Amino acid sequence: MNPFAQPQRTGSLLRDLPCEWFICGGWAIDLFLNRLTREHKDIDIAIARDDQFRARGFLGQRGWRLEKAINGELIPWADDQWLALPVHGVWCRNEGHDPDFIELLLNEIDDTQFRFRRDESITLPRERMSFRSASGLPVLAPEIVLLYKSNCREEDEADFGNAAGSLSEGSRVWLKAALRKLFAGHPWADKL
Repeated sequence: MNPFAQPQRTGSLLRDLPCEWFICGGWAIDLFLNRLTREHKDIDIAIARDDQFRARGFLGQRGWRLEKAINGELIPWADDQWLALPVHGVWCRNEGHDPDFIELLLNEIDDTQFRFRRDESITLPRERMSFRSASGLPVLAPEIVLLYKSNCREEDEADFGNAAGSLSEGSRVWLKAALRKLFAGHPWADKL
């Protein structure tokens, strides 16, 4: 059985999306490691906030129900509504597809850099913010994914434990500095 069947099906679904997209979340860690480390309840896709109308149009024309997540509540996303910060998550559902659920995450990305939405002074050059998996899927860099996961839920701890030792020196240095900027004494910083 192919452990990466779900992200590959998602890649097929998004193949013609008229903007860049990147697998993020727990699947990004497993694609970085090129092995399945845990079960995943869904798949997360990152896009640049500036590309939201392209993604909205593409998914909407294919029958996906799109709801913006605001303070734990799901609200239909109107066709012409621009989603500004702090809104960053869109739940996408279509029972006629496999997978039938995708969480679309809007990121602060421009032509030259990625900016961390919780503190936009934390940046990474655009050419370092992603990679291609062994199967050719676009994936958000593991150091960015781990920074988003630094709220340390049980699955986040597992993802950090699995990925930290495989990070490049540059990725470890960036993640450590970002963690220290965001948190006083984050336990991950001392493990990098």
